[in-house]
Amino acid sequence: MDMEKIGKFISEKRKEKNLTQEKLAEKLCISKNAVSKWERGLNLPDVSLMNDLCKILDISLNELFAGEKINKDILKKSEKNIFEILKLRNKERKKYKNFILVILVIFLIMFLLLIKNILVNYGFIYDDNLKYSKVYIVGEDNIKGNVNINEFGKLSIDFDIGANKYGMAVFKNPSKAFKRLKKDYSEGIKLIQNEFKLLPLNNFTFRKYKIYGWQVTKGTKKEKEMARFITEFLDIYENSFN
Repeated sequence: MDMEKIGKFISEKRKEKNLTQEKLAEKLCISKNAVSKWERGLNLPDVSLMNDLCKILDISLNELFAGEKINKDILKKSEKNIFEILKLRNKERKKYKNFILVILVIFLIMFLLLIKNILVNYGFIYDDNLKYSKVYIVGEDNIKGNVNINEFGKLSIDFDIGANKYGMAVFKNPSKAFKRLKKDYSEGIKLIQNEFKLLPLNNFTFRKYKIYGWQVTKGTKKEKEMARFITEFLDIYENSFN
Protein backbone atom coordinates (compact mmCIF):
# COMPACT_ATOMS: atom_id res chain seq x y z
CA MET A 1 0.00 0.00 0.00
CA ASP A 2 1.55 3.30 -1.19
CA MET A 3 0.86 5.81 1.60
CA GLU A 4 2.39 8.71 -0.35
CA LYS A 5 0.16 7.99 -3.35
CA ILE A 6 -2.90 7.75 -1.08
CA GLY A 7 -1.94 11.07 0.54
CA LYS A 8 -1.63 12.85 -2.81
CA PHE A 9 -4.99 11.36 -3.90
CA ILE A 10 -6.70 12.65 -0.74
CA SER A 11 -5.18 16.10 -1.33
CA GLU A 12 -6.32 16.10 -4.96
CA LYS A 13 -9.91 15.07 -4.17
CA ARG A 14 -10.07 17.60 -1.28
CA LYS A 15 -9.10 20.42 -3.61
CA GLU A 16 -11.64 19.26 -6.22
CA LYS A 17 -14.30 19.69 -3.51
CA ASN A 18 -12.96 23.18 -2.74
CA LEU A 19 -12.14 22.15 0.81
CA THR A 20 -9.22 23.40 2.83
CA GLN A 21 -7.44 21.08 5.23
CA GLU A 22 -9.17 22.95 8.05
CA LYS A 23 -12.66 22.45 6.54
CA LEU A 24 -12.06 18.74 5.90
CA ALA A 25 -10.76 18.37 9.44
CA GLU A 26 -13.87 20.10 10.84
CA LYS A 27 -16.20 17.77 8.91
CA LEU A 28 -14.38 14.76 10.35
CA CYS A 29 -14.02 16.27 13.84
CA ILE A 30 -10.26 15.92 13.79
CA SER A 31 -7.29 18.29 13.74
CA LYS A 32 -5.86 19.98 10.63
CA ASN A 33 -2.53 18.37 11.54
CA ALA A 34 -4.05 14.87 11.07
CA VAL A 35 -5.20 15.77 7.52
CA SER A 36 -1.78 17.24 6.78
CA LYS A 37 -0.08 13.99 7.82
CA TRP A 38 -2.38 11.97 5.54
CA GLU A 39 -1.61 14.15 2.55
CA ARG A 40 2.12 13.97 3.21
CA GLY A 41 1.95 10.18 3.32
CA LEU A 42 2.98 10.01 6.96
CA ASN A 43 -0.22 8.40 8.26
CA LEU A 44 -3.33 6.66 6.97
CA PRO A 45 -6.81 7.76 8.06
CA ASP A 46 -8.16 5.83 11.04
CA VAL A 47 -10.48 2.97 10.06
CA SER A 48 -13.34 4.68 11.91
CA LEU A 49 -12.97 7.74 9.62
CA MET A 50 -12.56 6.03 6.25
CA ASN A 51 -16.27 5.71 5.35
CA ASP A 52 -16.99 9.36 6.21
CA LEU A 53 -13.86 10.54 4.36
CA CYS A 54 -14.88 8.62 1.23
CA LYS A 55 -18.39 10.12 1.33
CA ILE A 56 -16.99 13.65 1.66
CA LEU A 57 -14.49 13.15 -1.18
CA ASP A 58 -16.99 11.13 -3.27
CA ILE A 59 -14.70 8.14 -3.69
CA SER A 60 -14.93 4.45 -2.84
CA LEU A 61 -12.84 2.57 -0.30
CA ASN A 62 -11.20 0.69 -3.17
CA GLU A 63 -10.18 4.00 -4.71
CA LEU A 64 -8.90 5.30 -1.38
CA PHE A 65 -6.66 2.26 -0.93
CA ALA A 66 -5.58 2.37 -4.58
CA GLY A 67 -4.78 6.08 -4.35
CA GLU A 68 -6.52 6.78 -7.68
CA LYS A 69 -9.88 6.76 -9.43
CA ILE A 70 -10.94 3.38 -10.74
CA ASN A 71 -13.01 2.80 -13.86
CA LYS A 72 -16.62 2.33 -12.72
CA ASP A 73 -17.19 -0.79 -14.85
CA ILE A 74 -14.05 -2.38 -13.44
CA LEU A 75 -15.05 -1.29 -9.95
CA LYS A 76 -18.54 -2.78 -10.25
CA LYS A 77 -17.15 -6.03 -11.63
CA SER A 78 -14.57 -6.14 -8.83
CA GLU A 79 -17.22 -5.52 -6.18
CA LYS A 80 -19.47 -8.16 -7.78
CA ASN A 81 -16.64 -10.70 -7.73
CA ILE A 82 -15.91 -9.88 -4.09
CA PHE A 83 -19.61 -10.28 -3.27
CA GLU A 84 -19.77 -13.66 -5.07
CA ILE A 85 -16.67 -14.84 -3.22
CA LEU A 86 -18.22 -13.79 0.10
CA LYS A 87 -21.46 -15.61 -0.78
CA LEU A 88 -19.53 -18.75 -1.71
CA ARG A 89 -17.51 -18.59 1.52
CA ASN A 90 -20.72 -18.11 3.48
CA LYS A 91 -22.26 -21.21 1.85
CA GLU A 92 -19.13 -23.23 2.57
CA ARG A 93 -19.18 -22.00 6.15
CA LYS A 94 -22.82 -23.07 6.52
CA LYS A 95 -22.05 -26.50 5.04
CA TYR A 96 -19.14 -26.88 7.43
CA LYS A 97 -21.32 -25.86 10.40
CA ASN A 98 -24.02 -28.36 9.33
CA PHE A 99 -21.40 -31.10 8.99
CA ILE A 100 -20.04 -30.36 12.46
CA LEU A 101 -23.60 -30.32 13.84
CA VAL A 102 -24.35 -33.76 12.33
CA ILE A 103 -21.11 -35.17 13.76
CA LEU A 104 -21.92 -33.74 17.20
CA VAL A 105 -25.43 -35.23 17.10
CA ILE A 106 -24.03 -38.66 16.14
CA PHE A 107 -21.46 -38.50 18.96
CA LEU A 108 -24.17 -37.38 21.40
CA ILE A 109 -26.40 -40.33 20.44
CA MET A 110 -23.47 -42.74 20.76
CA PHE A 111 -22.52 -41.22 24.11
CA LEU A 112 -26.09 -41.51 25.43
CA LEU A 113 -26.29 -45.14 24.27
CA LEU A 114 -22.99 -45.88 25.97
CA ILE A 115 -24.15 -44.21 29.19
CA LYS A 116 -27.43 -46.15 29.04
CA ASN A 117 -25.55 -49.41 28.53
CA ILE A 118 -23.29 -48.65 31.52
CA LEU A 119 -26.25 -47.73 33.71
CA VAL A 120 -28.10 -50.91 32.70
CA ASN A 121 -25.00 -53.03 33.19
CA TYR A 122 -24.53 -51.73 36.73
CA GLY A 123 -28.17 -51.85 37.67
CA PHE A 124 -29.00 -48.16 37.85
CA ILE A 125 -31.68 -48.45 35.16
CA TYR A 126 -33.45 -51.50 33.77
CA ASP A 127 -33.72 -52.73 30.22
CA ASP A 128 -37.38 -53.52 29.51
CA ASN A 129 -36.37 -56.84 27.91
CA LEU A 130 -34.64 -57.91 31.14
CA LYS A 131 -37.43 -56.92 33.54
CA TYR A 132 -39.86 -59.34 35.13
CA SER A 133 -42.61 -60.08 32.59
CA LYS A 134 -44.07 -63.53 33.41
CA VAL A 135 -44.29 -66.31 35.96
CA TYR A 136 -41.22 -68.50 36.39
CA ILE A 137 -42.26 -72.17 36.04
CA VAL A 138 -39.50 -74.69 35.41
CA GLY A 139 -39.97 -76.65 32.20
CA GLU A 140 -42.62 -74.37 30.69
CA ASP A 141 -42.42 -71.94 27.77
CA ASN A 142 -38.82 -70.75 27.30
CA ILE A 143 -37.95 -70.82 31.01
CA LYS A 144 -34.25 -71.40 31.61
CA GLY A 145 -32.54 -72.91 34.63
CA ASN A 146 -33.98 -74.69 37.63
CA VAL A 147 -34.40 -72.02 40.30
CA ASN A 148 -36.42 -72.99 43.37
CA ILE A 149 -38.43 -69.78 43.64
CA ASN A 150 -40.39 -71.08 46.64
CA GLU A 151 -37.23 -71.29 48.77
CA PHE A 152 -36.42 -67.68 47.95
CA GLY A 153 -39.99 -66.62 48.66
CA LYS A 154 -39.90 -68.24 52.11
CA LEU A 155 -36.85 -66.20 53.05
CA SER A 156 -38.49 -62.85 52.23
CA ILE A 157 -41.34 -61.48 50.16
CA ASP A 158 -38.74 -59.11 48.71
CA PHE A 159 -37.09 -62.14 47.08
CA ASP A 160 -40.10 -62.91 44.84
CA ILE A 161 -38.87 -64.25 41.50
CA GLY A 162 -40.39 -64.22 38.02
CA ALA A 163 -38.97 -64.50 34.50
CA ASN A 164 -37.95 -61.91 31.94
CA LYS A 165 -38.60 -61.92 28.19
CA TYR A 166 -35.79 -64.43 27.63
CA GLY A 167 -37.01 -66.89 30.29
CA MET A 168 -34.26 -66.02 32.78
CA ALA A 169 -35.10 -65.92 36.49
CA VAL A 170 -35.22 -62.33 37.79
CA PHE A 171 -36.38 -60.63 40.96
CA LYS A 172 -39.70 -58.86 40.53
CA ASN A 173 -38.15 -55.85 42.23
CA PRO A 174 -34.33 -56.10 41.93
CA SER A 175 -33.59 -52.93 43.92
CA LYS A 176 -35.80 -53.99 46.81
CA ALA A 177 -34.35 -57.51 46.78
CA PHE A 178 -30.78 -56.15 46.80
CA LYS A 179 -31.51 -53.90 49.78
CA ARG A 180 -33.03 -56.85 51.65
CA LEU A 181 -29.94 -58.98 50.91
CA LYS A 182 -27.59 -56.30 52.28
CA LYS A 183 -29.69 -55.97 55.41
CA ASP A 184 -30.40 -59.64 56.22
CA TYR A 185 -27.13 -61.17 55.01
CA SER A 186 -24.67 -58.55 56.22
CA GLU A 187 -22.58 -61.17 58.08
CA GLY A 188 -22.03 -63.22 54.92
CA ILE A 189 -21.29 -60.08 52.92
CA LYS A 190 -18.71 -58.99 55.49
CA LEU A 191 -17.12 -62.45 55.45
CA ILE A 192 -16.64 -62.34 51.65
CA GLN A 193 -15.40 -58.75 51.76
CA ASN A 194 -12.80 -59.38 54.45
CA GLU A 195 -11.48 -62.68 53.10
CA PHE A 196 -11.04 -61.45 49.54
CA LYS A 197 -10.27 -57.78 50.28
CA LEU A 198 -13.21 -56.44 48.31
CA LEU A 199 -14.82 -53.02 48.25
CA PRO A 200 -18.27 -52.72 49.88
CA LEU A 201 -21.08 -54.54 48.07
CA ASN A 202 -22.85 -52.33 45.52
CA ASN A 203 -23.89 -52.35 41.88
CA PHE A 204 -20.28 -51.87 40.77
CA THR A 205 -18.83 -54.72 42.85
CA PHE A 206 -21.59 -57.33 43.12
CA ARG A 207 -20.10 -59.56 40.39
CA LYS A 208 -16.95 -60.14 42.48
CA TYR A 209 -19.08 -61.09 45.47
CA LYS A 210 -20.95 -63.53 43.22
CA ILE A 211 -17.65 -65.16 42.19
CA TYR A 212 -16.09 -65.36 45.65
CA GLY A 213 -19.19 -66.31 47.64
CA TRP A 214 -18.63 -70.01 46.87
CA GLN A 215 -14.95 -69.83 47.78
CA VAL A 216 -15.04 -68.65 51.38
CA THR A 217 -12.95 -70.76 53.78
CA LYS A 218 -13.22 -68.71 56.96
CA GLY A 219 -16.07 -67.77 59.27
CA THR A 220 -18.78 -69.74 61.08
CA LYS A 221 -21.02 -72.31 59.41
CA LYS A 222 -23.85 -69.78 59.35
CA GLU A 223 -21.64 -67.12 57.75
CA LYS A 224 -20.42 -69.59 55.09
CA GLU A 225 -24.02 -70.56 54.28
CA MET A 226 -24.89 -66.91 53.95
CA ALA A 227 -21.91 -66.35 51.64
CA ARG A 228 -23.00 -69.21 49.38
CA PHE A 229 -26.58 -67.94 49.33
CA ILE A 230 -25.25 -64.53 48.32
CA THR A 231 -23.71 -66.13 45.23
CA GLU A 232 -27.04 -67.80 44.35
CA PHE A 233 -28.85 -64.52 44.90
CA LEU A 234 -26.41 -62.52 42.75
CA ASP A 235 -26.64 -65.09 39.94
CA ILE A 236 -30.32 -64.18 39.66
CA TYR A 237 -29.78 -60.49 40.40
CA GLU A 238 -27.34 -60.24 37.47
CA ASN A 239 -30.01 -61.46 35.03
CA SER A 240 -31.72 -58.09 35.36
CA PHE A 241 -28.68 -56.40 33.79
CA ASN A 242 -27.17 -58.96 31.41
